Amino acid sequence: MSVKRPKTNRERVIESLKTLSLALLDNNELGVSANTIAQKIDIQRSTVSLYLNELVRNKEAIKINTRPVYFLDANIYQNNKDKLSRITEYIENKETEQGNQDPFDELVGSDGSLKDVVDQIKSAVIYPPRGLSTLLVGESGVGKSFIAQLAYKFAQQKGLVKGKWIVLNCAEYADNPELLSSILFGNVKGAFTGADTDKSGLLKAAEDGYLFLDEVHRLTPENQEKLFQYMDKGTYRRVGETDQAHTSNARLIFATTEKQNADFLQTFLRRIPLVIQIPNFQERTRKERIDLITMLFFKEAKTIQHNLYIASESGTGPYSKCK
Repeated sequence: MSVKRPKTNRERVIESLKTLSLALLDNNELGVSANTIAQKIDIQRSTVSLYLNELVRNKEAIKINTRPVYFLDANIYQNNKDKLSRITEYIENKETEQGNQDPFDELVGSDGSLKDVVDQIKSAVIYPPRGLSTLLVGESGVGKSFIAQLAYKFAQQKGLVKGKWIVLNCAEYADNPELLSSILFGNVKGAFTGADTDKSGLLKAAEDGYLFLDEVHRLTPENQEKLFQYMDKGTYRRVGETDQAHTSNARLIFATTEKQNADFLQTFLRRIPLVIQIPNFQERTRKERIDLITMLFFKEAKTIQHNLYIASESGTGPYSKCK
């Protein structure tokens, strides 16, 4: 006989939010507070708030930014809008404001240790006519990919791009530079073994959008040369072409762990007008480090579907049992 797994705190928060959201159909209040759920299931309010905000990010809950802040199960709201007129009115009034919310608000430290980084990236995005090619430099795990994608969202919000967000990790194809060149620029039929048809590359796919090249130092000198020609003139040739040139207005963001890398051509680096150093974990403020660690713990708890208990070395103190 199998033993039923006990519910995690996350599952208990979700269940409680649904139950209390249904109760709103009778009283039409603005929502359920984190404190109400914490008292109902007897766990820390801060833990409840973190799970509720995660549900909001995943579109599973709705957040009402009043004082206090209220939450509502998204499915229950969608199925009962006519019975929750007060909430519907509030949400409709806030939609325009939410549409103008800065995408960089999602970034821990955007108004702290990363403020200069955010200001530089915003300047690069809005620089006419199609932004500045930008190189993000930082240790693995500092958030280069996330920051780059927020730049794309910011450009979308400002109406500067309508195309796709395309990502390529150059390290995945470092041992096959011909294939990488084909992926980036496209190829004509017969350009190499296996090239059975003409193909467009990622520069074409990212037209009117952004192409993000991670671990860009893994590009061969030949591919770096092709890219700086594109950055110079906005034109490129597919693999196997000698006479016909193609155009694209794709914007470029690059990422690397170190700028002073022997694999970089200096001519390539000189074509990148903006190089931004991302602070490492130790350079962040104490509050930001705690926020980042907390976020990682909650993501891990969700992945393994178990509560995590954090104890101090001595096993005592206010954080000896954080759920």
